[in-house]
Amino acid sequence: MSPAEAASPTRRAAILAILAITLYRVVLLAFDTTDLFVDESQYWAWSQHLDFGYYSKPPLVAWVIRLTTELGGSNARFWVRLGGPLCHMLTALLLMQAAARLAGEKFAPWVGLSFITLPAVALSSVFISTDTVMFVFLAGALLAYAGLIERASLPRALAFGACVGMAMLGKYSMVFVVGCIGLAALLMPRARVSWRDGIVSALTAFLVFSPNIWWNLTHDIATVRHTSDNVNWQGLNLHLRGALEFFLAQFAVVGPVLFGTLIWAGVRALKRVDTPLERHLALLTWPIILAFVVEALISRAYANWAVQAYAAGTILATILLLTHTKRGIIHSFRINLFATIVFPLVCIFAAQVALPGGDSVLKRYLGRAALSQEIGATAKEVGTAVIVAENRDILADLFYTLNDQGFTLAARKEAGFPRHYYEQNFALDPATAGLILYASIGQLTCKTGTPQLVKTIKPASGYWRKHEIALYLTDAACLAP
Repeated sequence: MSPAEAASPTRRAAILAILAITLYRVVLLAFDTTDLFVDESQYWAWSQHLDFGYYSKPPLVAWVIRLTTELGGSNARFWVRLGGPLCHMLTALLLMQAAARLAGEKFAPWVGLSFITLPAVALSSVFISTDTVMFVFLAGALLAYAGLIERASLPRALAFGACVGMAMLGKYSMVFVVGCIGLAALLMPRARVSWRDGIVSALTAFLVFSPNIWWNLTHDIATVRHTSDNVNWQGLNLHLRGALEFFLAQFAVVGPVLFGTLIWAGVRALKRVDTPLERHLALLTWPIILAFVVEALISRAYANWAVQAYAAGTILATILLLTHTKRGIIHSFRINLFATIVFPLVCIFAAQVALPGGDSVLKRYLGRAALSQEIGATAKEVGTAVIVAENRDILADLFYTLNDQGFTLAARKEAGFPRHYYEQNFALDPATAGLILYASIGQLTCKTGTPQLVKTIKPASGYWRKHEIALYLTDAACLAP
């Protein structure tokens, strides 16, 4: 088979490959040995109390987890995380259709294959995250938008607005995509939709998203405060290394070939040798990446913060590779497919895959449940059903791992605005009677009375390796703000 033939899978073949990769992920997820990460445990806790918003994120991820755990009739890790690979499967299928509408059918199969094998997608398919659930509706919005720029359509305008609103309920960073669509419309006639469709889409998006606005207004704008803290702008202190690290990390997020191709697309746009379609897609991609490079420069930015750029970005890179170097798309697929195969396997043998220093590659996903179980066993030994902690990591896993063991779990309350979800919703009642087991990182001192040190836990592996967690027997008065 020639490179040209190899670079032209049919839509049916691509769909079958996407389904096969998803099945592989789902089957191996059943054998995953990692614990829920602190964010995953917190999302699960949210799913037990359905609402239109939560302390640090909008609600969609909690709704998805509630759906999968209800379907499975279980709160096991498998069912908590099942939404991850399924959402990515739906996203890949929607992006295929969007690519067909924007660029032509010949590009659609490779767009689906490229997206489903992105390293970031491979990683987030073994966990559950806000990015994952947001992407389904981002892809749906891109598909509806692709139709709207072809011709006016009230149904497509409603679909576009609904998908934008739902994506915003997944992650607020969807606003960057909306901003890019507006920027493209300002600069390129081909990127514009009719005034009627634009107004209908905006009103629909606002209507869908408005319950979260209402929730924030009735909860001291908690999510807005948390998002502002994450931005963490503190003057004009430039972090050149942080910006460079963020930029280079994008090669790992989408794969070296695809991100290298996106850089090439940016250069082509600057030289004005690109096509109108390339320029349009570049306007939906590069402003997001550059915005977070600036964020990393003046504050901080995690590698995954720009992932919403890679819906349009995957289509753009695929078009360039298939148009100019068909071997490139094959090499990209092979490299990313390797990550797709390896990530689920690493999660099965997480404790055995270690770095030279002895820590597991996935150490932050290990040892959390074991710590919670030891804290629970100690509480039973000392005869108390009340367990309190201050650290969010400890609290998140306590609420998940000990959820059906009859304990009263609470967060230590401090003065001022709550520091996390557990302090906001499960702060220790000052009137709590009797003895309390308090899990502390560091020494506990009280203004009145002397807490009794029961045990010091020194985990030998996992996330808490090299930490000491002290368990104290005390009372509510000791833990008061």
